[in-house]
Parts: sequence; structure tokens; C-alpha cells
Amino acid sequence: MPFLLNLADKPYLNRRSLRLWLVLTGGALLLLLFLNLVYGYQNYRQYQQVGSHLDELDNRLADRHNGSGVPVTAEVLEAASRQIAMAEEIVTADRFRWTLLLGRLEELAPAGVAIRSIRPDFRQRSLQLTAVARDLRDMTAFLDALLASPDLAKVYLSRHADAEESASLGRSQMLTRFSLTIEEAF
Repeated sequence: MPFLLNLADKPYLNRRSLRLWLVLTGGALLLLLFLNLVYGYQNYRQYQQVGSHLDELDNRLADRHNGSGVPVTAEVLEAASRQIAMAEEIVTADRFRWTLLLGRLEELAPAGVAIRSIRPDFRQRSLQLTAVARDLRDMTAFLDALLASPDLAKVYLSRHADAEESASLGRSQMLTRFSLTIEEAF
């Protein structure tokens, strides 16, 4: 059975449905245009408020500077730069993440090594460690682990000595005390 299509019986294009879709699409576009205009107006008002606030702050700053009568000299600038340097040092010390460093040292320290003190030097970005090892082999294992670490590679042994330390139950034990300097530790 052949398929026959007679276009003369009914219009090929449903104009009523097409007009409905065009009206709905036009309405949606008008709604989006209205919302964008409202958003743009709010941004413009906020821009004006920020501009007036900045002008007010500039006026206050100018009044304060003119009213103080303090001229800007080299000494004043040098004092300000020293204060800024101190503030930067404090911020650098505050940003230092102790947990990362302590976790790294814990990973690298063998079982026979105990770290007694850690002293950071934020100006030189170095770290001084005082530690105790059961014997010389544990100390060298710790040094080798530090030297093999890519982020703690500049390690210098400051001093080491054998010391007798009292252990529990009144017994004494021979330990190796040593000090390290780690440059560029952070």
C-alpha cells in the first residue's frame, strides 16, 4: 500500500501553534531582558555607592594628612619601612605550618632518635635541631634520611657527643647527643 500525502486537505504549517510558541518565546525573552535591566541598575547603584565611599575616604585621608602637619621625610619613610619589615616577619612566622614540618621530621626520624628541641630562624629560613640517639648508627641513619629528603637537603651536623643519661628504674644509658642545622628548611 503506497503512502499518500494530500496537502490540500489541511494546512501544512500549523499557524496557531507557531504563533503560540513565538509569543511564549518573546515573553520569556522580555522577562530575561527585564531581569537583566534590574540587575544592571542594582550594579550601577552599588558602583555609585562605592565611588562615593571612596571619595569620602580620600577626603578624610587628605584632611588627616593636612591637619597633622607631619612632613614626609627620609627618616619617617625609613621608620615606616622598618615597621613594615617587622610586620612581614610576623606574617611569615604566622604562615609557617608546623604540622607539615613536624610530620616530615617524624617520617624521617628512625626509632632510635628523639628530637629534644626545634628552633626556627625565620630570617635565615633555617632550623636548628637538638636530638638524642641510642647510638652513632641511629644518628647517621637520621642524617642520611635528612640528606636524602629533597626539601631538607642542606643539613649540617653542628656537634655531637656521647652522654650518659639516667633511664627508668635507676639505670643509666649511654646516648649520643647531637645538634643539626637545616638551611632552607621552609
